[in-house]
Amino acid sequence: MPHPLLAGRPAVLVASAAVLVGGLLGRIWAVQGSWFYTDDHRLVRDGLTTDSPARLLDPFDSQLMPLGRALAWLVSTTSPDRWVLTATTTVVLHLLASLACLAMLVVLVGVRWRVVVLLALYQTSAVVLPATMWWAAALNQLPLQAVLMGSVATWVLHLRSGRRRWAAATAVLVAVGLLAYVKAVLVPLVLAALLLGWFTDGGPWQRVRAAVRGQWQAALALGTLGAVFSVYYLTQVPQVFVESQTGEQVADDLAGSMLGSTLPVGLLGGPWRWDTSNPPTSYADPPGWAVALSWVVLLSLVAGLALLRRRTGRAWLLLGGYAAVAFVLVQTSRAQVVGGVVGLEYRYLTDVLPVALLALVLATTRVEGAVGSSEPRAARPTRYAAPYAKLALPVTALLVAAVLVGGVLSSVTYVRTWHQDNPGEAYLVTARETLTGRGSLDLADQVVPPDVVPGYQFPANTTKLLLPLQVPGLRFPEVTDDLVVLDDTGRAHRAEIDVAVDAPPGPEEGCGWRIGSAPVTIDLDGTAFDSTWWVHLGFAASTDDTVEVTVQDTTTRAAVRQGPNSLYWRVEAEIGSLTIGGLRSGTSLCVDVVEVGDAVPGAPL
Repeated sequence: MPHPLLAGRPAVLVASAAVLVGGLLGRIWAVQGSWFYTDDHRLVRDGLTTDSPARLLDPFDSQLMPLGRALAWLVSTTSPDRWVLTATTTVVLHLLASLACLAMLVVLVGVRWRVVVLLALYQTSAVVLPATMWWAAALNQLPLQAVLMGSVATWVLHLRSGRRRWAAATAVLVAVGLLAYVKAVLVPLVLAALLLGWFTDGGPWQRVRAAVRGQWQAALALGTLGAVFSVYYLTQVPQVFVESQTGEQVADDLAGSMLGSTLPVGLLGGPWRWDTSNPPTSYADPPGWAVALSWVVLLSLVAGLALLRRRTGRAWLLLGGYAAVAFVLVQTSRAQVVGGVVGLEYRYLTDVLPVALLALVLATTRVEGAVGSSEPRAARPTRYAAPYAKLALPVTALLVAAVLVGGVLSSVTYVRTWHQDNPGEAYLVTARETLTGRGSLDLADQVVPPDVVPGYQFPANTTKLLLPLQVPGLRFPEVTDDLVVLDDTGRAHRAEIDVAVDAPPGPEEGCGWRIGSAPVTIDLDGTAFDSTWWVHLGFAASTDDTVEVTVQDTTTRAAVRQGPNSLYWRVEAEIGSLTIGGLRSGTSLCVDVVEVGDAVPGAPL
């Protein structure tokens, strides 16, 4: 026999399945054209060094994310072309979140056509895309969405039936969420709000007493879980504390961008326009008229439902409270570094969308078993509510259609930037194509362009850490006779020296500086200031031997072959001269090139 929740409306179930499949195909299209971005590289590199389960507990910056680290380890075990498996993890996490959304809606609403519409709103919203296209964000945010909506479903089933298995399922889901993202500590607060606001009645203290008396075991389990996690997180995970330099200005700017603009337009299918100045990510850039119109629509929706139904205000309090907490978390962390503009990034509002769907359901539905459910005010609308009642159906249909179309257009526009303008992908794919199949190469350790990996992530923005994830067998030695560098597009070249100082011609005609068994000091034509330099020595050797080159107190040894030779080595020092020696008796070198400077691209590899 089918479950009572799923009985009676096969057409609704078929339509819901179609929406799920459509959303899944959309995510496959989106992520298959995406690629790794900044923190993604670090996660894969950490995965390569994960040699025990205990390493999964290593914090990532200030995040505790064992689930994400486990998936990163899985991705790291594949070949250097790892994006197929990476994209697959994102698609699977999205599917789990979508199934959780469907479960929440069916539990709250029943098998009705409204479920199809609400599920479609979730699938088409651009609010969730920044946490889908960027894999590091998806590892945190998609499990949080799945846990939030799934735990609402199991919690309501528990409150409705009293069965402990649903309470246990809720606790398990919350535990999984905590393994993915610290923000999952907010999930029990949402569950508590459901219990106090909809499944108890009376005054505030009566509700609290009834909740404690009836659900003390579940409350104890969830509270203990949250407390244990919080203690571990605060004591074992290094916290990033940033002192505000701009005080109230940051809060005001963030409130205006995050809550005043980005969130309202996102809930209504926006933002319709994106700021793509920092590709592949994009900030919301809605037109001013669209922000104003969004507020008019949202306030009209709240007012209209208040006229037509009782007990709608608490649903908006739930949504507003959750959005306020999201605001405070950003205001006290990321905004202190970036400023209020970070409020235009939907990545910090992703989990607000499921709460918005939940609030909309609670404001428009009589939830089975919930004594505090929203209900129609009267059999016949009052003279104030009558206009809303007459227009409710056509206006709702028009609004839903506009939100769905807007969501699709906003989503496609956002995704195309990742597909067509991803400097990190272009650079590293070009490097892979020009380096693969050439055997072992000696590369200079360079800082990549800032649009590939930002400079503040040093040393994660160096070729020494990035390129081995794409091409095996590369070496980054301090000394080599054949140095390779990358240009700004990622293409490999033989190295040349952009000379800062060099040696004048040597005194011996046809030889330059002759080096024998006794060391020779060569003075350069200037002094290179204290920094990191590449030194290039060009010479001919009479026989195979080993040479020693000393700069200040650092001596570099290298093998030389009979005949013409080049030697490149990396030095961190102030350089005005160098001493060459260490040869066996009978060996001589003719040195005609001594250059100090930066290694830059020369002839293509």
